[in-house]
Amino acid sequence: MKLYILFALLFISSIVTAQEKEYPSIKKGDFPEGIYMTLEDVLNKKPSSTEEVYFRACEKCDSLDMPEKAFFYFKQKNKRVKVPLAVSHKGEMYFQTYRKYTNKKDNGYDPDQYSRFCKVLNYGRFIYFEENMKGLWSKALLGALTPLAYSINGKTKGIVLDLDNKEFNILQNCDDLNDFLSKHDLPEFQCNSETFTIGDLRKKIEEINLHYR
Repeated sequence: MKLYILFALLFISSIVTAQEKEYPSIKKGDFPEGIYMTLEDVLNKKPSSTEEVYFRACEKCDSLDMPEKAFFYFKQKNKRVKVPLAVSHKGEMYFQTYRKYTNKKDNGYDPDQYSRFCKVLNYGRFIYFEENMKGLWSKALLGALTPLAYSINGKTKGIVLDLDNKEFNILQNCDDLNDFLSKHDLPEFQCNSETFTIGDLRKKIEEINLHYR
């Protein structure tokens, strides 16, 4: 009898495992070097152009080596890269924010500088980066100056590329974050938009993506 129960449990377990949904994911280094004009190019991991580029770091960036935000220039033309959605450069992927590729609820958000590219900070089920939005201000907790201490509902916004729905989502606040998690069959959690910081958001995204790398 015990042996029968054991086999039954193993059979049920195999069925559940087989029925588990597989999600697309992306690892750092998956994107060949080059310029990606459209979201379709990004999803196909095929650059539209391999024209050589270089970057100039934006003001007050934390790193001049591979900054989190940068402006790219065509090396041969010495002209700024303005239109493409993304640039893969020296193993790092950079995106700029376009309304046409974002979820409809996020159409009211625009970056405070156009043609600025933001480095991907986390890979996995969701590609994650951050951008500063126009017309918003940020409250730094405990008087800290680092953007990691800004609350989630401030100027700096976490943005995810949702590979399932092929669109970008701007995580506006805690309610929006939990709504996003719920729609992707991920557990919601208690969160206060005034005290939940960009640093906390990075940790949450890492917690999710870790299982898909």
